[in-house]
Amino acid sequence: MAEPNKMLEETANYLLNHCFLLGGVEDQRAKYLYVQDHLPEVRAVFAPLGYAVLLYPAPLQAAALVNEHEGSQARLLKYESILLLVLRLLYLQKRESLAANADEVLVTVEEVQTELQKMNLPRRLDQKTLENLMRTLRRYNLARPVGRLSGLDSRIEVFPTVLLALPDADLADAAAAVSYTHLRAHETGR
Repeated sequence: MAEPNKMLEETANYLLNHCFLLGGVEDQRAKYLYVQDHLPEVRAVFAPLGYAVLLYPAPLQAAALVNEHEGSQARLLKYESILLLVLRLLYLQKRESLAANADEVLVTVEEVQTELQKMNLPRRLDQKTLENLMRTLRRYNLARPVGRLSGLDSRIEVFPTVLLALPDADLADAAAAVSYTHLRAHETGR
């Protein structure tokens, strides 16, 4: 085990680079437990910079670094955002059907493609684009491929942090804004 100051430094840097820490992922567990056991110290590191450290116990088992200043969130490309929404949807569907103690939520590329097809997007998600999108989602500890993404039966592990990256309140606000825009367009005949 690393000495306390070294562990604080490693954990703080990890949070700065990845936004989320997962207690259910083997290579992150020690850092998550460190945050859990030393939350005031970890918060003290980030508070002067305008960051909050949030701890989510089981079933999420996640620590999140949140910038409290508006507009400083990660900017995702359109297809990254769409893939994140699809993975969130699939995560929620799979969690309902899994045993309460199951740690992994796995989806296939085929399931992702099926959901994307329902959206009538102008272009299909090809292999190279999917791999690039997954690199971004992996960087933020939202999802990771299980092996190579070589076919429709390839699997993606979706982490519970997809729920934190897109909170229900934010989705409801976005849906309301879209509904309002459509209503205004309909009223004005556009």
